Amino acid sequence: MILIAGRKRKLTNNSKDRKYQRDATEELKEHDASMSSLDPSPPDELVGYAKDIYVYIAQTLNEAGLIKQIDQSVVIELCRQMQLAHEAYFEIFGGDEPQGIQFKLEKQLQDHMGNVVGTQFLGYQKNPAVTTLNAATTKIKSYCETLGMTPAARASLLAMAQDTKHDDDYNDIDDYTDDQLKDEAGY
Repeated sequence: MILIAGRKRKLTNNSKDRKYQRDATEELKEHDASMSSLDPSPPDELVGYAKDIYVYIAQTLNEAGLIKQIDQSVVIELCRQMQLAHEAYFEIFGGDEPQGIQFKLEKQLQDHMGNVVGTQFLGYQKNPAVTTLNAATTKIKSYCETLGMTPAARASLLAMAQDTKHDDDYNDIDDYTDDQLKDEAGY
């Protein structure tokens, strides 16, 4: 099989898709069936919010049958990014004195003796927590897609499960020999 760089492998049981894609999906299912589920206990390296969210994610994905222990590193990184986003959001919008999305830049004006006599407004600077929040959100979306946690990913998994139920009802043209195809067509 030739893999094209940058394209994700298509997992499908749809009889209308190519036989090698369906075969690869079945091989993956058989391979994953022998693997253990994700340990619901968070690893020691996670703390605070990341530890709490790990427990929730592991439980939810294990119940859905969508995760294995080998996927733990992806879940851990997702939890780290969620903690970063949580902390950045709190710095921007929460607490007793929210920092906001930007800071006011001012320069102190001094007299010849070094005494502060006023300030000069220089403009605004973006709060670095905004950049952190944006980067973490992008990574969270990517990890969620990888783990099947987005609506599109769940729809794809649901479609694959439904196709599995009806897979035996259809015959794929790739499954026929040339002579069988000629017979079916009446040649």
